[in-house]
Amino acid sequence: MASNSLTNTNISETYVGVLHANGAALPPLPQQEDIYDGFGNKSALKVGRAGAGIDVDGTLGASFKAAIAEAIYPVGSVIFSQDNNNPGTRFTGTTWTQISEGRFIAGTGTGNDGTEAKTIPAGNDTIGKYNHQLTTAELPSHGHEAKFSGGGSVSLGGDTIGVGNSNNGNDRLSNDIVQNTGSGTPHNNMPPSFGLYVWQRTS
Repeated sequence: MASNSLTNTNISETYVGVLHANGAALPPLPQQEDIYDGFGNKSALKVGRAGAGIDVDGTLGASFKAAIAEAIYPVGSVIFSQDNNNPGTRFTGTTWTQISEGRFIAGTGTGNDGTEAKTIPAGNDTIGKYNHQLTTAELPSHGHEAKFSGGGSVSLGGDTIGVGNSNNGNDRLSNDIVQNTGSGTPHNNMPPSFGLYVWQRTS
């Protein structure tokens, strides 16, 4: 029978009674064996040989959760989720902050779409716009129809065209109008989207 306390006790004298597999060898794959404490009580653990893994019956303790979080999600890691539950409620002792709200995710580094290269720095949320109003330089090369109205005539390339009114004996163009179109409204830059909560571990 094992001692109630391991104080001043050599582990080599009591390890068989502290945690054991009922005194039997571990079973072949894929079976697992119940683990007992030193008083013959079945514990919450079941273990097997390499490949059979370990099962825990019941709720994981805070220390175990913290160890998992540290191994899988070290500080700086990011989690995507469809619910808005802060991961800190699942992983005791960790702190998480929601990031990238309303922002699309892009891989950090330099990419090339075949026409130009762009570099995305880590953590930069100042790139891009939801809507963009085209500048003159961004418009495709194009022309407009010119309409003229009025009386008189003017010589264009050797041809006399009646388009003006006489002013002090000289023919002139009047009400010459290049037709305008468009409203200047910014266009939508957003692609089809699927919203997720983005959480980053900060401590």
